[in-house]
Amino acid sequence: MAKLRWGILGAGKFGGTFARGIQASQTGELIAVGSRTQENAERFGEEFGVPRRYGSYEALLADPDVDVIHISLPNNLHAEWTLKCAAAGKHILCEKPFTVNHAEAVATFERLKEYPVFFMEAFMYRTHPQTAKLQELIQGGAIGEVRLIQANFCYNMGTKYENIRMRNDVAGGGIMDVGCYTASMVRLVAGQEPIEVKGTAHIGEVSRVDEQATASLKFPSGAVANIACATQVGADSELRVWGSAGSIRVPNPWFPTEGENRIILHKSGSDPQEIVVVGGTPLYGIETDTVAKYIDRREAPSPCMTWNDTLGNMATLDKWRESIGLVFDVERV
Repeated sequence: MAKLRWGILGAGKFGGTFARGIQASQTGELIAVGSRTQENAERFGEEFGVPRRYGSYEALLADPDVDVIHISLPNNLHAEWTLKCAAAGKHILCEKPFTVNHAEAVATFERLKEYPVFFMEAFMYRTHPQTAKLQELIQGGAIGEVRLIQANFCYNMGTKYENIRMRNDVAGGGIMDVGCYTASMVRLVAGQEPIEVKGTAHIGEVSRVDEQATASLKFPSGAVANIACATQVGADSELRVWGSAGSIRVPNPWFPTEGENRIILHKSGSDPQEIVVVGGTPLYGIETDTVAKYIDRREAPSPCMTWNDTLGNMATLDKWRESIGLVFDVERV
């Protein structure tokens, strides 16, 4: 795998999380950060040992030594800066969700095809060997036909209305922050796109975004799924899958570790079996190395997020939001 020189676009908290991932990878070198202000760039650079610190996003993109950009910006800026990175000849790992809605994703991909760059939506759990093992078990018929799926991703951040996750104007809310994980997972397990998505949610009066939400999905195979997300309540964040010949439970689907991770397989008529999957590298380091591994292919294969997978997920999120009546300010223009 090639050694890639990374730049991080956005000097916020998650940019720092990914900075540590690059530093834990086998293939990445973090050489630059771009922020809205020089002060923020300097702060980030000092904390994470980044030698090149730019006080604008444009300055980072103009650095000829940067090979790949991690876009760690608010949701409503992802499409714009994906295309600007591509135009600058930079490969791209863009934080989820890729865009504000499906239509924007389609339009962005159409333009992205014009540039010879790699792109992947950054669902880090999709790059971990635990997810590859889960896909192998499902596709191999370990529990027969998939019939029922449950996936939760919930946390309680409190009423921090200034946070981008709690703001309508930047396309925040639980669905866009963590509900997108649950949608991506049940679609992967079902191996299909849903034909029905029906949701319910509480939309906050101040935040104007969903603060806790659920959805029921139906797939062409007859499989059904229930997904839940929240920014204002903690709940067990695990995956359960029931099939015609058994069940699977994944206790830690979203943040599998570099150590031992367990998938509980229970075949009908047999005792439960623990399948141990070792990560080997910290999660965001694996994601970094995945980009390097597939850089010449422009996209990584499933279970990583392919371009078509990203489009399917955005369509599902649209249906979920439509069913609860959630529209973002940027969609009203």
